[in-house]
Amino acid sequence: MRSTQDYKGDTFEKKTKRLSQGSTTYALVTPARNEARYLNSLIPCILGQTLLPLKWIVVSDGSTDNTDEIVTRASSCAPLIELVRYDGISKRGFGSKALAFMAGYEHLKHLEFAYIGNLDADITFGPNYYERLIEEMTRNPNLGVASGVVMEKKGASFKRVLSSLNHAVGAAQFWRRECFETVGGYLPVTVGGMDAIAELKARMYGWETRSFSDLPVYHHRVTDHANGRSVFYVAFRAGMTEYHIGTEPLFALMKALRRWRDKPPIISIFIRLLGYFKLWLHKSKRDAPEDLVRYLKKEQRERIRKVFRGIFDWR
Repeated sequence: MRSTQDYKGDTFEKKTKRLSQGSTTYALVTPARNEARYLNSLIPCILGQTLLPLKWIVVSDGSTDNTDEIVTRASSCAPLIELVRYDGISKRGFGSKALAFMAGYEHLKHLEFAYIGNLDADITFGPNYYERLIEEMTRNPNLGVASGVVMEKKGASFKRVLSSLNHAVGAAQFWRRECFETVGGYLPVTVGGMDAIAELKARMYGWETRSFSDLPVYHHRVTDHANGRSVFYVAFRAGMTEYHIGTEPLFALMKALRRWRDKPPIISIFIRLLGYFKLWLHKSKRDAPEDLVRYLKKEQRERIRKVFRGIFDWR
């Protein structure tokens, strides 16, 4: 992977010239809390894009490592990068991530751009990632949110994460600006799902959402248990997230069964369901608003009906 030093010469100057000529109209925001380990790979990934962003805001969300130093050094040779320091919430979490992103977005609102990307700090992808997504969204004016597909690190290799192609993955969501502002951006959540809630709102308002299987997004952070969280906690939290976004109980069961290979294999089914039904039995308040919950349940019930129609259609 190239370092940021490689972009001080003619290549970066030519790309900057293309940018000034209006060949690209997108911006990026990356919430980053103590992400120094991954930024040295992400920065050359973004600066190596065939279409550069108009602006890339990296929001240092209370970082205590050298995240700020890395971003500042990169911005000295690539002015499109800008560091924003955000110290709103002292504890790392999904609520903090949403607020940090929106703080970064505030720094972009005055600029003219057509698309906005939500970009995690621990991923990389190919050099044509954003050019391809812009081509797809230009081709389909109703496509409001898009992404590639996540490839999770498994030892020395990567394996695709199971997900529906009508879902734009949160780690690298790419929004049409009009769609993003219509849904109100990202809202703070309890245990995860801020990207899912925003994406559901987009569909509720009539936008299409999807991911493209030929655009791999490589996730370099092994798993949450690498940060001191066990695989049991990860599975339990996944179940709680399904509840908070409004997932139908039968759909939650079917989804848990479909992802039986998640760690710990098979046992993860029961742990996910425990996380979901613990909140369901207590009728806990959801992160998603009621109108969105109703929309999601209707969408999921239709998908369940299609599954059963396929199983029992003997003609």
